[in-house]
Amino acid sequence: MISNKHLVELIIFFVAFPVFLAVPEITVLDKLIVSIIPLVFVVQKSIYYHKSLFKKTKQVKPIKFWKKVGYRSFIIFTATYIYIRHNDPDLLFISITTQPWLWIKMMILYTFLSVIPQEYVYRVFFFYRYRKLTYSAQHFYLINAFLFSIAHLMFHNWLVMIMTFIGGYIFAFTYSKTKSWFWVSVEHTIYGGWLFTVGYGKILGFPI
Repeated sequence: MISNKHLVELIIFFVAFPVFLAVPEITVLDKLIVSIIPLVFVVQKSIYYHKSLFKKTKQVKPIKFWKKVGYRSFIIFTATYIYIRHNDPDLLFISITTQPWLWIKMMILYTFLSVIPQEYVYRVFFFYRYRKLTYSAQHFYLINAFLFSIAHLMFHNWLVMIMTFIGGYIFAFTYSKTKSWFWVSVEHTIYGGWLFTVGYGKILGFPI
């Protein structure tokens, strides 16, 4: 099982820190200053573990990957489309239909400044650093999904928490099967990009 030291740091960086970021009374400057601490921690540990973190252990079959992502995408796209059409139809595809150039820019920024860093920290780094947290793979996926959801507390929206929990579980499962930062980031970009496109940008910090 995981050591007490690792458990304490997990609670500090993956629970306490996201809660800290979600407190509206704390200034943005203070949040940025404090954010240096987990950033330095992850960078320092990544340098130390770099050979193990990026060791390729599985061969991903693109056709098999795309079949699974296609199936999941159909379910996710359909469910989210129906939900927003029923609850807030005015937002349906508002970003891509009203400001397509801004949408393109945001998709690029979202991929490189949000998806890729998140997948590194919550999948590549987390899976290596805390793999002994539990002996059950399913429990590990659930914990990872819960912590990924907690990371989105700053949006102060229950729907965001639910979506990121579901997404976090899917990404944890995908990473465990592929051991690929690239492929799990691709899947994350597809689902996240769809949410921005279909009309959920308002609750996810999208500037439309």
